[in-house]
Amino acid sequence: MDVSALDELQGRLEAHFSSIAKSREQSGFPVFALEHGLDEVERKRLHDALRSRQGGGPNSPHWLLWVVYATEAGYGYTGDEYWPSFREQTPKWQHQDNPKVKSWFRKFQKSFNGVEPSGPWAEHFSIIAWPITNALLPRYLQRQFARLLFDLRFRLASASLHAGSIGRLLAAHASHASTRFQAFLEQEDMTGQIVAALLQQESVEDDQLIHRETLDRVVSDLEDVRASREWLKETRRVVSDRFKGIGRGTYRPSSPTTIGSTDEPTTPDTARFVIRPDIYLRYAGVGKWSALVSFKSLRPVAAESNELRAFLDRTRCRLNGSDDWKPTGWLLSGNRQGALKRWPDAHVPLIQFEQANPRMELILQSDYRLTQGPVWLFRIGSDGIARHIHSPIVRPNTDYIVVTVGDFPSDIPGLTHCVLDCENVRAGRLAVPSQVSAEVTTRFRELGVEVARTIRVWPAGLPGRGWDGDGSTEWLTTESPCFGVAPDHPLDSLSFRLDDGPEEIVATGASGEPTFVRLPPLSAGHHLLTVEAHRSPDLEHAVTAPPAKGFAKLAVREPEPWTPGVASHPGLIVTYDPFDASLDDLWRNELELSVTGPGGFAVRVRLTLHTADGRVVLSETVDESMDIPIAPGAWRRTFDRFLNDQTRAWKYLEAASCTLEINGDSLGICTLRFDHDPSPLRWASARRKKGTFVHLVDDTGLHDSAPVVQFFSMERPLVGIPLNVETARSEQAVQSPGGLYRATHSQFHDAAVVSAPPAGLQGLGVAPDAEVGTGPAAIQQAVELLRLWYNARHAGFLVNVRRAQVTRCIFDAIFKSICGENWHTAEMAFAQRPASAYTLDALIDLVDKRTPFGVRLSEQRDEGEDTVAAIFVGEARHLHVSQDRYLCHFALRFANRQRDVLADPQLDDRIEQLANNPALLRGARLATLLHSEGAVP
Repeated sequence: MDVSALDELQGRLEAHFSSIAKSREQSGFPVFALEHGLDEVERKRLHDALRSRQGGGPNSPHWLLWVVYATEAGYGYTGDEYWPSFREQTPKWQHQDNPKVKSWFRKFQKSFNGVEPSGPWAEHFSIIAWPITNALLPRYLQRQFARLLFDLRFRLASASLHAGSIGRLLAAHASHASTRFQAFLEQEDMTGQIVAALLQQESVEDDQLIHRETLDRVVSDLEDVRASREWLKETRRVVSDRFKGIGRGTYRPSSPTTIGSTDEPTTPDTARFVIRPDIYLRYAGVGKWSALVSFKSLRPVAAESNELRAFLDRTRCRLNGSDDWKPTGWLLSGNRQGALKRWPDAHVPLIQFEQANPRMELILQSDYRLTQGPVWLFRIGSDGIARHIHSPIVRPNTDYIVVTVGDFPSDIPGLTHCVLDCENVRAGRLAVPSQVSAEVTTRFRELGVEVARTIRVWPAGLPGRGWDGDGSTEWLTTESPCFGVAPDHPLDSLSFRLDDGPEEIVATGASGEPTFVRLPPLSAGHHLLTVEAHRSPDLEHAVTAPPAKGFAKLAVREPEPWTPGVASHPGLIVTYDPFDASLDDLWRNELELSVTGPGGFAVRVRLTLHTADGRVVLSETVDESMDIPIAPGAWRRTFDRFLNDQTRAWKYLEAASCTLEINGDSLGICTLRFDHDPSPLRWASARRKKGTFVHLVDDTGLHDSAPVVQFFSMERPLVGIPLNVETARSEQAVQSPGGLYRATHSQFHDAAVVSAPPAGLQGLGVAPDAEVGTGPAAIQQAVELLRLWYNARHAGFLVNVRRAQVTRCIFDAIFKSICGENWHTAEMAFAQRPASAYTLDALIDLVDKRTPFGVRLSEQRDEGEDTVAAIFVGEARHLHVSQDRYLCHFALRFANRQRDVLADPQLDDRIEQLANNPALLRGARLATLLHSEGAVP
C-alpha cells in the first residue's frame, strides 16, 4: 500500500468515525477505535503497510491508521505482555516510541468523543490501557464474559432488566474477578448492549450503541471458543423469548463507587429477594445438638446497589452468637453456614459488620432478626435435622426440639432434656403423641406451644425446598409449585388465593382424600397462598367454631448457577482466608484453607492453571485423598509438597488464573478461582533448551525516568548489582546458580528469584555469604532484603531449596549483627557440640552480663512450648530485660526464624527495639536452641 493509498484510508476512517460520533451526540456514548469497520482483508493490508514504518508523532498524517493498528493489537492482547508482540510485528518500533501510542489515542478521544480508560488498572498501565480499552472486549476477556452470562442466565431472562441494571448485575457477580474485567464491567450501558447482541440474533435497536459489524465480530470470536460457545448456547436457550432487549437512555460513564456516594438509589427493596437466614439444629451424637445458621448469598442485593456491593466486598462480618470474624466478601460468595456458640440476642441482627452502613442496617433489621422468644421451636425432619419454625405450633405424631432461655416446667408429657452446644439457653426434645388430650394440650401451653388442629397442606410433585411442615417452603422461578390438601373432616370445597389475586373455589372429595392445586411459575420474591375450608352444610350446623383457614409462604428465587457434573447441594463446607486471595497468594502457600463435612469422607483436590485467554497450561492432582476435616495446617503441608516441583513453577509464571477443585464425590464439588493481575512492571522468565532466561516488562508508561534495576546473586544475597535498563528489557541468560532480580519505577516494583541449573552435578546447592553491618539502619536494610527474598515470585532449578539456604544465611547474619561476634562464635560451637556442657555454659554466660537471664532460661529445658514462652516473658519482665510482652513474643518468633514475623505491621519498630536490646534476642535464641530441634543450625 503506497502513501496515496494510506492517505485515502486515513480520510475514509476520519469520515467513518465522525459519522459514528455525530450519531451518538444525544446518547453521549463514546466511540471505540475497534469500530473502524474494516474487514479482514483491509486490516491485513493496513498492517502490512504500517509494519515497515516507525509511526511519527500525533501530527503524523496517518495517525488514525496507527490508532486502528494499535487497537487490533489490543484486541488480541492475552493479558500478559503487549509490547513484545507489538514490536515483533513492527520491526522498526523502539521502546522510546511507546509514548506515541498514548498521544494518538488522546487525539482520537478529542476528535471523535473516543472512550477514555479510567480506574486503577488504567492508571497503572497508562499507555496500553488506551488500545486495550478501545478494543471493546479483548479476546482474553471474552471467555470470562461468556461464563458470567452463563452463570446469570436465569436473572438475564427477566424482562424487567435494562442496560444499567444488566451492568450492575454483571459487576455484582464478578466482584472477585480480575481488575481488568471489573474495569470493563464498569461501563454498564456498553455491557448491556453487548449482552443484547450476544443473546439475540436480530438487531436490538435502530440506534445501536455499538457498530453492528464490530458486535458481529465479537460474537463470532466468542463462538469460536468451544466452552464459550456452549455457555452462550445454554444462556440463549434459557433467556429465549423472555429477553426483551434493553432500554435506551443517556450514556453515563461509570466509575468505582465509594461508600457514602449520594448518587446511589435508595436502599433496595429486599421483598423480592430470598435472603432471610435459616437457623437449624444438627444432631451431634450422645444426646447433643449443635446450632447452626445458614445465610443466603447477598449477590442479588449487591446487583442493585454499587455502594452495598463495595461495602460487602470490603467489610468483615461475624455471627450474632460467634466471635470469629468472617473474611471480606463472605456473604457474596454463595450460601454460607456458621456455627453458633451462644444463642443469638433477638434484639440484634443475626450478622454484624465490622463497620456501620446505614443501608445495610435497614436490611439487617428487616430480614436478619431472630424471632422473639422466650421459646423457639424446631421440627425434626426425616433427615434428622431440626429446622426452626416461626410459629410455636406443634402437630400430632411429630418430634420437636424446644429451646428456651428459662427453665422448663416440670413433668411435661413427652419432653426429655437434651444438650444444646450453645450458651445461654436450654433445650428439650418433645415427642407429640398422635392423640393429644385436653390435659396434654393444657400442659403444652405451659411450655409455650399450642397444638394445631388444621387441614394438612404439603408440597406435592417437585419437593419444595426448606419445607418446615408449617407453611414455609422455597421454589425456583422455573418451577410450578404444587400443593396437596387433605382434611381430616368432611368439606364441601376449598378456596385458594395467591397474594391479592382472585379467589378460586375447588370442590373436594371424600374425607381424607387429598386435593391438589398447581400454581404457575412465580416471579422471584415472597408469595402467600391462602387456603380456606368450606364445610359441608351438615357439619356447618353442628360446629360453632369458624372454618379452618391457613396459608403457605412461598419464597421464590432464581436458580443457582450449575455446571454439569457438579452437585447442586454439596455437603462440603469450604472456607478460605483471605477471601480475595490472588494466584500469587495461593502459590506462596499463604492461603488459610479448611474443608469440613461429614466424618469418614475424603476429597480429591485438583489444580488447573489457565493463561489469560483460557488455555490450560497445567492440570494436576494436588492430592488424591485428603480426609475430612482438613485444617489450614494440613492443607499447607500438602500443598507445599505439590509446589516443590520446578516444572509447575514455570507454568505458574505463565498463568493468569487458577482453579482449585475440591471433589467430595457424593458430597459435591467446590471450585475456587484465583486470579493474577500482572503488574505494569514485572520480570518475565522462561526455560529453554539453551538455558534459563529473564527480561523486564515495563508497561508503566513513565518514559521521563528510567527504572532502577538490580541483581542479587545467591552467593552474595545482600549485595545489589546495578543492571543496565536496556539490557534488562532484552532477554538475557541467567547464570548458575541464579539470584533475585529487582526493579523499581516510581510506585511500581517487582522482584523475582530465578534459579539456573549447574553445568554438572557439582553445585546443586549454594553457599551464600551475607554480611550485615552494625547499627539499626544496616539491620533494617538486611531485614527488608530478607523480606524481599521471601516474598518474591520464584521459579527454576531447586529454587525452593536454594532460596531457603539464602534466607537462612540472612537470618544468621542479622542475629550475628544484633547479638554480637562473641555470641555468633559460641552459637556455632554449640551447633557442633550440642551435648557439651562447656558450649552450653558459654551461651548461658553471654545472654546478659547484668542479670541471670540465661541461667533462669536454661533451667526450664523440659517444659512445653507454651510454658517456655510464658516463662521467657515472665523472666524478662521480672529481671527488667524487657517489660514489653509483645516484644518478648516477637523475639521468640524471630529467633525461631518464623516467616510470619516478616508480615508484622510493626516489624521495623520491633527490629529497632531488638537492636537496642540484644540481651532479649540472645535469650530468645537460647530458649529456641534448647527447646526447638528445628531451630538448631
